[in-house]
Amino acid sequence: MKKILLPLVALLTAPAAIAETEVVTIVDHITSGTSNVINQPEELLKRLLPVEGVEEESKEEIARPVNGRMAGFRVQVFSDNNARTAKNEARSKQRIISSRFPQYQTYVMYTSPYWRLKVGDFRTQQDANAAADELRRAFPAYSKEIRVVRDRVTVHE
Repeated sequence: MKKILLPLVALLTAPAAIAETEVVTIVDHITSGTSNVINQPEELLKRLLPVEGVEEESKEEIARPVNGRMAGFRVQVFSDNNARTAKNEARSKQRIISSRFPQYQTYVMYTSPYWRLKVGDFRTQQDANAAADELRRAFPAYSKEIRVVRDRVTVHE
């Protein structure tokens, strides 16, 4: 009887105990009639203000990276998730392609669980397709795996 009575009493008194406690949130504490002071350095204020006298042409130049990374295209030559052989196969194909096409930068990348070999930094899909066709002609054995993919590319001018 005691085993049943004790949990029953605890269950009946728990809601009353919870209702008596006052819940104070951080927002209530911050806005409870006190004043908040924010100290802001003048240098930060200068950086937050809009720049005056900037023409539209110069804004467009800022938006286009000259040397950096931007959205573009690469030619993916290899992709495999075999943990034992994929890394070595990607590096082997990288050496072969780099020796035949030194004008294209090659990238071996690991995105779990895939090892991938990507070639080139192309701004347009047409340029990437032309390079993919060139790679297919040079390496017919790789032609089933060669495809153009979107990627962040390195831009040099």
